Amino acid sequence: MKQLILRIYLFLLLCITAQAAEIFSPKFYAFINGMPEMSYDDEAKMLKEFGYDGISQIHGGGDKLAQRVAAYKKQDLKVLSVYLEAKETAIDSSLVESLADGGMIELTVAKISPEVIDSIRQTAEMASRLKIRVVLYPHFGNAVATMPQAIELVEKVNHPNLGIMFNLCHFLKSEKAEDLEAILTKAAPHLFSVSTNGADSDGKNWDTLIQTLDKGNFPQQRLLGALKKLHYKGPVCLQCYAVKGDKKSNLKQSIDAWEKIFKDLP
Repeated sequence: MKQLILRIYLFLLLCITAQAAEIFSPKFYAFINGMPEMSYDDEAKMLKEFGYDGISQIHGGGDKLAQRVAAYKKQDLKVLSVYLEAKETAIDSSLVESLADGGMIELTVAKISPEVIDSIRQTAEMASRLKIRVVLYPHFGNAVATMPQAIELVEKVNHPNLGIMFNLCHFLKSEKAEDLEAILTKAAPHLFSVSTNGADSDGKNWDTLIQTLDKGNFPQQRLLGALKKLHYKGPVCLQCYAVKGDKKSNLKQSIDAWEKIFKDLP
């Protein structure tokens, strides 16, 4: 009888564990371009208070990055990523080593050449030794501006530590909103990171394509629902470029909207 009870208990425990593993609850980070001017310590305290998991897309690296990482660790938050451009020489490890064990390098690609492709491969290999992932960041106006272009380059580089970051504002600027689910499905094997923001589905400029998360007519449930169906496990980041208004208030509005979106997500 005791053995039967134990088996039932273990079975129920496995079921609960399996259900927990399927919960869709991505970490949520704020882009550096949405932060007010303040010290690293105050940044981290504010984001902790609001409910963010940390900050992302830091420009540059080295000692200043290490100082910010240390400040965020005090609050049990994370500096997720740095934002750099792929050039003909690989990224120096000294720029990013403070992100070791779980950080990311976001790479824009302004032009493509055999040298740039090789440097991306070398960067991916260097980062793998530090346990840092590398993602291509499709950016309007660049050689890699769309998700299909990013997928094509990932396949050319052919390194397991190189993936793609989906960015809603650049997707809506360069591609068709109705293709969202199809392109995410195609990119899924390489999808390491996602950024979102409030946006108008038919927006033409950055004012309409980048808003606080509570604004715009693009349905955020559609994006997050698609990611949930794909069993996406990576982070989601908040794009804040050139959003008007008080930055602290903007961050609070967006995190409140984030929580509501999840509450309403099927």
